[in-house]
Amino acid sequence: MRKIFRRGRPLFLTLASVVLSTGTARAEGAGGSAPVTDDSGFAVLSNATNVTHWGLGVGVGIQQAPYKGYGSKYTPIPLFYFEDKWIHAFGTTIDLKIGQWNSVVFSLRGKYEIGDGYKGSDAPILNGMETRAGAFWVGPALAWHTAFGTLSGDFLSGGNKGQKANLDFGKSFDYGSLSIEPHIGAQWFSNKYVDYYYGVRESEVRAGRPAYSGESTIDESVGAKFDYRVTPHQLVTVDLGVTHLGSGITDSPLIGKRFTPTARIGYLYQFN
Repeated sequence: MRKIFRRGRPLFLTLASVVLSTGTARAEGAGGSAPVTDDSGFAVLSNATNVTHWGLGVGVGIQQAPYKGYGSKYTPIPLFYFEDKWIHAFGTTIDLKIGQWNSVVFSLRGKYEIGDGYKGSDAPILNGMETRAGAFWVGPALAWHTAFGTLSGDFLSGGNKGQKANLDFGKSFDYGSLSIEPHIGAQWFSNKYVDYYYGVRESEVRAGRPAYSGESTIDESVGAKFDYRVTPHQLVTVDLGVTHLGSGITDSPLIGKRFTPTARIGYLYQFN
């Protein structure tokens, strides 16, 4: 249960091209992808014993929204955890395990982003804008575990809302019941994604809000996650970070910030 939250937008511009071809499957304990084992090969062909783990919890995400006049956004996060030989599920993310070879783990990921989007009433700059809704995203994910840390990525598609890819790197340091993991990375968004969430359509043009067609962009972020094991079955986690928004987003007339601090706080009880 080492990593609970999937980190959002971490800091490798030099790895942006890799993002497009690999995409976030951070192999994690109770909060991400499956932990690495010595059993290599396709999961469906594995002879490993099927052991099931599950847990329940609750969390909240807090982010300073980038839209002008929006303020902070609070998003409840359901922390349902399930892990067996073929499936890993946590919160709004579910991974179908494809297999692992040595220290590289592959999966097919599905994820619903409940915190994305806005309503026209959320801020004055958004008045008269059509509602932008969250989406279900699906695509390949991988994680590469090394002695220096874990490099992970995914490439997800959300239908008419475009595509996004995430690549990040983190290294955990354990101090008794406390685990600290600094992390950095980058997240790429397609022009369709940027246009949907940050664009301004001709029908939405107002004084001080010109039309804007989104362009693909890369966000960068850095942060640290703190896990504290209260008991063998209980875990409290806090993930703090700050994101630097790419120019494809900040060029939008809707946007008033270049940096957006984020925090994710959660509690998980693992039954077995």
